[in-house]
Amino acid sequence: MSWSGTVTCSHCYRQGHNKRKCEKLTEEIEDQYHGAAAMVEKERAAGNDTTWYEERAEHRRQQYMKRTKIDLATGEKVKNKTAKAERMKNVTCGYCQNTGHTRRVCEVVKRDKLVFVEESRRARAVAFEDAVNMGIGVGSMIPIRTTGYHGPDNEWSTYTSLRYVKSVDWSAVTAQRPAMWVHHVEATKLASANQSRWTSRDKVVKMLENFEEARGYAAAEGQKAPAVSLIPTLDAPAGWLECEPSTIDVAHHFPTKGGKYEKQRQHTYAWPSGATKQVIIDLGLEEHWKGRL
Repeated sequence: MSWSGTVTCSHCYRQGHNKRKCEKLTEEIEDQYHGAAAMVEKERAAGNDTTWYEERAEHRRQQYMKRTKIDLATGEKVKNKTAKAERMKNVTCGYCQNTGHTRRVCEVVKRDKLVFVEESRRARAVAFEDAVNMGIGVGSMIPIRTTGYHGPDNEWSTYTSLRYVKSVDWSAVTAQRPAMWVHHVEATKLASANQSRWTSRDKVVKMLENFEEARGYAAAEGQKAPAVSLIPTLDAPAGWLECEPSTIDVAHHFPTKGGKYEKQRQHTYAWPSGATKQVIIDLGLEEHWKGRL
C-alpha cells in the first residue's frame, strides 16, 4: 500500500488491486497450464518422458483453482472443500513426511505419542520400584568422594562428604530417560543453592556400592564415618505412575519447532525395537508398523 492509501499489485504494479486479485497473473497461470498440458501431449506422442510437464501443469492447475475455484482440467467450478482436498494432495507432513495431510492431523504422530506415554508409564513403574528397593529418596544421606578445598586449613584435597537428597526430578523419568535423578546438596551446606547438583540413579548406585570403601577413606583421613539415612521419603506426585498429562511433557519429546530433522519422526518410532516394539505389540498397533517390527 502506497502513502496515498491506494493498493498496488506486486505483480503487475497497477493500482486498485493486490496480487491475489490480479487478473493478469490469473491469465498467465492459465496460459502456462495450457502450454504445459500441450507439451505433455507432444512429448508423449514422441515417446519422451513427460513427468516435468505433468508436474508443471498440475502445479498451475492448483494455483488457478485456488484463485478462481475453477478446475482448468474440466472447466467446471469446484467447491471450497474440493479445492482444499486437491491442494492437500501436494502437502507434505512435517512429521511422517507423507503427503496429503499436515502434522496437526497426522495419525502417525498420534500413535507414536500413545506408544511414548505407555512406554514411559512402564519405565516409571520400574524406576519407582528400583528407587524403593535402593532406599533412596528425599532425606537420604549419600556418601560421595569429591575434590575441593577442605579441612581446618582449607587445603585442596580429595575427601568423603555426605550429600543430602533434597528432591527427585520426577518429570524427567520417561521412555527416553528411564531412570530417576536426585537433587542433593552437601549436608553441612543445606542452605547453599550453589552447592547443589543432580545425580543419576546409576551414579547413586555406584556411591552405595562403594559405601564401605568411603567409610574406610573417612577413617583413614580421621573424618567421621558417613552414614546413610534409612528413612527417606519417596512420594510420587499424583498421577505420576499412570503418566497422566499433567506429569509428562509429551510435546517436549515431539517438538514442532526447530530444524527440519528435529521435527521429523525419530528412528526409535520409525523402526522400533526392544521395549518400544513390545509396547506397540501390546497395544495392538502392529498393523501400522508392517515390515518394521
